[in-house]
Amino acid sequence: MILRAVLSHYRRHPLQLLALWLILALATALWSGVWTLTEQARDSMVAGDSQLSGRQQVVRDDGAPVTVADFASLRRAGLCVFPWLQVAAGEARGQVVGIDPLAMACAQGGAPGAGLSLDGQPFVDIAEAAEQAAAGYASTLRLYVSEGAAPLPEGWQRQADPGGLTTGELSDSFLLNLDALGLLVVLVSALLIRSVYTLALAQRRESLGLLERYGVTRRRLRLHLLLELMVLAGLGVVPGYLLGQKLADTLAGGFGAALDNLFETDLLATGESLAGFLVTLGMMILVVLWCGLDLLRGGSDSTRPKVHPVFGVVLVVAGILLIVPAQTLVTVFLGTALLLTGAGLITPALLAWSLSPTPDTPPLKLWRRRELGVLARRLALPLVALQLAAGTVIAVHALVSTFEGTFHGWLDQRLAGDLFVEIPEGEPLAPAAAWLEKQEGVTQWHPVVHGRARVPLPEGEQQVDLMATDTTSSLIRQWSLLAAVSRPWQALADGDVLVNEQLARRRELAPGSQLALVIAGKAMTVEIAGVYADYGRPAGEILLDIRYLPEGFVAGFRSLTIKLADSGASRSDVVSGLEAAWNVDSLQVRDNGTIHRLATRVFEQTFALTRSISYLTLMLAGTALLMTGWVVLRSRAWYVGLLSAWGLTRRQRRRTITILTAEFMLAIWVAALPVGVALTWVLVDRINPVAFGWTLPMAIYPGYWLELLLLFGLAAAVVGWLASIDRSRAPVQAPRLDGGQER
Repeated sequence: MILRAVLSHYRRHPLQLLALWLILALATALWSGVWTLTEQARDSMVAGDSQLSGRQQVVRDDGAPVTVADFASLRRAGLCVFPWLQVAAGEARGQVVGIDPLAMACAQGGAPGAGLSLDGQPFVDIAEAAEQAAAGYASTLRLYVSEGAAPLPEGWQRQADPGGLTTGELSDSFLLNLDALGLLVVLVSALLIRSVYTLALAQRRESLGLLERYGVTRRRLRLHLLLELMVLAGLGVVPGYLLGQKLADTLAGGFGAALDNLFETDLLATGESLAGFLVTLGMMILVVLWCGLDLLRGGSDSTRPKVHPVFGVVLVVAGILLIVPAQTLVTVFLGTALLLTGAGLITPALLAWSLSPTPDTPPLKLWRRRELGVLARRLALPLVALQLAAGTVIAVHALVSTFEGTFHGWLDQRLAGDLFVEIPEGEPLAPAAAWLEKQEGVTQWHPVVHGRARVPLPEGEQQVDLMATDTTSSLIRQWSLLAAVSRPWQALADGDVLVNEQLARRRELAPGSQLALVIAGKAMTVEIAGVYADYGRPAGEILLDIRYLPEGFVAGFRSLTIKLADSGASRSDVVSGLEAAWNVDSLQVRDNGTIHRLATRVFEQTFALTRSISYLTLMLAGTALLMTGWVVLRSRAWYVGLLSAWGLTRRQRRRTITILTAEFMLAIWVAALPVGVALTWVLVDRINPVAFGWTLPMAIYPGYWLELLLLFGLAAAVVGWLASIDRSRAPVQAPRLDGGQER
């Protein structure tokens, strides 16, 4: 009987039951989907990083080029070797890459057949690629073996693969931001669940008090309510988890393709797992216990001590003081938590204060201001949750847009030109240079020499990467610099150097600083002409003009970057000419245009995934606000009914209520802007430098703020329309005088 009495509230208000269940299910779906995607991504990333970091090329001792028959022979010998056959298959298909899924699975330690997906864009089976190569198309075959594999047969040796594009830290940065987004999803979802439940609990206070007067003990009521909450959570967690898996499967197509193409490892199909369900269930239990605190400790909101907004200001200041000088991620995250908590404490009070009416306020506007003040107090939790959700979306959009622009700029720098040609071991540059100078179809070219240098320090020497090139080349002078002297390229041609951002941050270098170097045993002091961005790797690097390399310098790797004319020599003509100039049978050539298009497509999929999760979070917050706002407006029937008593028509009442909800949404939007800017600053200017040693340019996008404002306006129109329909049919009743209705 007690249970029936407790549940009778939902018989009178079935929409509240539906709202609470829907919020529980949607929140669970978000946790499940984001957790599954992140875990699958991390597992695949570990496999891909281990493969890339330990990847070595298998070459013949006699220097002859490897063939598909060599690959088959090594595989039959039991060696875990995998091929990478690039074929320029004509204008119709462009570059294709022949791989062997079984060999890829062997290299990853996976089950047979669990390798890359062969979708023809650009990966195909090696047999198909070999047919294209046999048809006369230019091709390059490399055989790779994982580090620690079985010894090679006689006649074979390993060598490092220096031609790859290092993107390891870009993936780490993306996963770190995805983890941060997942934590904010949990926080926002927990706030929304608690706000919807506490609102429903406040509306049931009178009926629960009636049961107490009939002799039901408060302890027994709390146990029944806690049991009710646990049952609702249980009913929401299973469909929510399944919905999250469906969400992950939907998004994993683009995300898996991103990991597949970029890191040469696939994202396994997302599926139901016991670990994923237990994590989701554990998250739900924690949130339910948090919601049940009101039941366990008893009392009402009016009898509990309120946190003064000044305490929120203290938390904001403390968070900033922690974040600015932070040297560890733990400190940054702790400071961010204090910052967000303080903003959540300040916002409701600040809104209530800003909406305070003045003595000369017109009556109708005065009524709206009073109602907005009540809404700011009674919807404090969903208000803060939507503020954090909108701020998160603003920050993620700014981060992704900035990352997208800087990534394309970085790709343009690292993949300048059309062809990347490795200079054969022991061959001089002069024959190739003489041949290239005579080619009208070659508009620009420059050599690149990689090696190592030492930076003397008081505590010892530091090894850094060294890159030497012809700095008069227009392909090099297109680089954008983070900081530079007035004429950096002229200074570089005069003997100064550029350093990457990682080295500049570690050694506190700036344009104009002096740097001591030891190159090939020769000590020199050079001046810093500028600092360039070098995303994707942690190593420090120095760039200088090739003319200033000292005698005796031993290069670790040499290459040519070649820019072809639009209607000039073809790729195959240039490769054939260089082979003849060096008198070699084959060259290792990378098509920069193909890699650029592939990397661009891959990261665009990644950016779309991040934005989709952000919008899902905002949609959850907006749904919760729609539900709670509608319920609160319904609970204030008498006060809204005053509009009828004042002589307003139905159309005027609807217009007034719509303006009321629009002003409330506008206030939340304004409150979300500083949170979004602060989160953008933390992600761009603090987390990335602390974690990886490089940063992204700080940028905001006011145009996107206006798009978000339009979305908030749509939500306000929906809430106002629903509330005004309900008000037009509701009887006008006087408010209770015992505190049951807040004035």
